Amino acid sequence: MSINTESIEQLVFKFNTGTISAAELQVLQDWYNSHDDTQVSIFTKADETNDQVKSRMLENLMARIAEDQSQPVKQQRLWLRITLVAAAVTAIVFGIWFFSVQDTNVRHPELVSGPQDVAPGGNKATLTLQDGRNINLSSSQTGIVTGDEITYANGTPVENTGLNERSEVQKLILHTPRGGTYTITLQDGTQVWLNAASTIKYPSRFGTSARMVELEGEAYFKVKPIYNQKGEKIPFKVISDQQVVEVLGTQFNMNTYTNQPFSKTTLVEGKVSINDRSGNFTLTPGEQATTASGKTNVKKVEVGNYTAWRDGKFSFDGKTFEETMNDIARWYDLHVVYENGIPEEELAGDAYRNQNIRFVLRLLDVAEIDYKLDVANRKLTIKGKKNRM
Repeated sequence: MSINTESIEQLVFKFNTGTISAAELQVLQDWYNSHDDTQVSIFTKADETNDQVKSRMLENLMARIAEDQSQPVKQQRLWLRITLVAAAVTAIVFGIWFFSVQDTNVRHPELVSGPQDVAPGGNKATLTLQDGRNINLSSSQTGIVTGDEITYANGTPVENTGLNERSEVQKLILHTPRGGTYTITLQDGTQVWLNAASTIKYPSRFGTSARMVELEGEAYFKVKPIYNQKGEKIPFKVISDQQVVEVLGTQFNMNTYTNQPFSKTTLVEGKVSINDRSGNFTLTPGEQATTASGKTNVKKVEVGNYTAWRDGKFSFDGKTFEETMNDIARWYDLHVVYENGIPEEELAGDAYRNQNIRFVLRLLDVAEIDYKLDVANRKLTIKGKKNRM
């Protein structure tokens, strides 16, 4: 059977989120059963403990993951990737064992946070109307759509907005808390994915000369090109504290949290114009503009490292230690304290964001960073590099 590691990771993600189909689960099982160890099978005897199953499966899974690495990387990076993917697989091993022993129908055991763990974030957002009313949006939905009325992505109306009762343009605000994410389709068809602790301010409908929104935090934009009566494209602008991004139709990621000293815009496709206090910069796909203290620098980057969150993943490559910890803290709603300053260590690898915090913190163990997690107070203390005896 020919299937790449990325496809398997997607199936692992679907299993953990309860969206895997019976056919996809069979693919996952077949992938594992293609190992040389013919004695190992996902379907097991009821008298075998889940620890025994996990031990045997992980040994072979890690070997298979190592074999599937197509790009040469440094040994530490390779080990970290194997560790994080194996951690994700560990989460499903007991689920598959439970499924196999208990029932032959497809079942998806829920991920439960124990007393010594921190659960990941989820679909959480608040919609603020022009009259000041706040509407807590459904956590069972992934996003909203703005049109003649405001609906959820599945077409269900968002109650009590009163948008269809007013003819004038309304100023709306969508806010995600720490540990929250949500999507929005704007009136022009532009799609926006909002990351944790982020806010977008936008009108209920756009004018014919320009489209403008304001952003604090992080968002991924897929801008729909719109034309006026003269056949000219109507520009779309995203305004933040340090940058104004102008586009005509493109996809890009914008990171502009107010508690960090920089704003970053990463272009996926199309073309954008970045304006700061000093001038104007044009980005082409694969470029990133970083603005700090009114000055902007443009460089080539691996785009996937900065858009992985939209697909439910962390990517630690190409980021400082502090940036990585900020990403983790916002998603798990943690307060990070540096006991002896911020380590200069650069972490590498990736992990799915639907895992409990213990899985993600494995990267600190691999990097030999000493830390303490206070679950009750949602506090993560970074003590520094471990002392080698």
